[in-house]
Amino acid sequence: MWRANELSRRAFLAASACVCGPALSQPRPAGRIVALDWVSGQSLLALGIVPLAMPELERYARLVVEPAAPASVRELGLRSEPNLEFVDQLAPDLIVLPPQLEPVRAQIDRIAPAMVFDPNGFGETDPLSHGARALQALAARLDAVQAYEDLARRLEMRFREAAQRLRDYDGRPLYLATIIDGRRMLVFGRGSLFQTVLDRLGIENAWTGMTSRFGHVTLTVDRLSQRPEARLLCIGDSSRASIATLLASPVVASLPFVGAGRIALIPDVLFYGGLPSAIRFVELASAALAQRVG
Repeated sequence: MWRANELSRRAFLAASACVCGPALSQPRPAGRIVALDWVSGQSLLALGIVPLAMPELERYARLVVEPAAPASVRELGLRSEPNLEFVDQLAPDLIVLPPQLEPVRAQIDRIAPAMVFDPNGFGETDPLSHGARALQALAARLDAVQAYEDLARRLEMRFREAAQRLRDYDGRPLYLATIIDGRRMLVFGRGSLFQTVLDRLGIENAWTGMTSRFGHVTLTVDRLSQRPEARLLCIGDSSRASIATLLASPVVASLPFVGAGRIALIPDVLFYGGLPSAIRFVELASAALAQRVG
């Protein structure tokens, strides 16, 4: 189980070389940095570094939320096709990109030095530990070690606060889901960042079935009848908008946790991305669950 002080400084520096691709021989101060995806931008902001530009800023504000991107951050267009011509015009010192953009890495390298940032660890059993190592590596490259350590301590503090809030939790297993429409949900289980948080909180995930390598699976709502004693935590404003339609379904209305009112809702949380997303999720989830069992 990961803790903020788990890695020694020597292991931390070793992680810098292996998690995020080729690194500089010495940490460099943060300069003019462009983030080509939400996770990179979110992590830079969490370290106190404001990127020059990020993609899909309006959707970032709605779906990622925290840390908020200041008005000075420029728009880069789609995450799948960031505007590299505009990136070139910005003349950055460093470009941070996700693994998905590796196919255009050569083009990016012609603009400025680039590094791949991958805190997700898809397919691993402990995404939170993977995310911690990746963020340490990013912080080392940008001479932001103290900011990383502060963020790690903040996560541990959120876990302690959550444990206090949930001291009277009734022990029910918990379904974690985002409502897609009136009959389907995206359900999170093994391999997800949310699962790792549940493990730290000592709450059983009600969904123990198969998941994709991303830690989630699309299910029809009737599949949630397998654990009648469970509670449901709906994640995201799309869930909030769709809950009335969902509850109007006779199949859904017949589920025990619906009839008993064992449903809680929280705002959007990016379900990947490592420490910044975990901090937001543990705070929102513990507060919502405490209201339901307190």
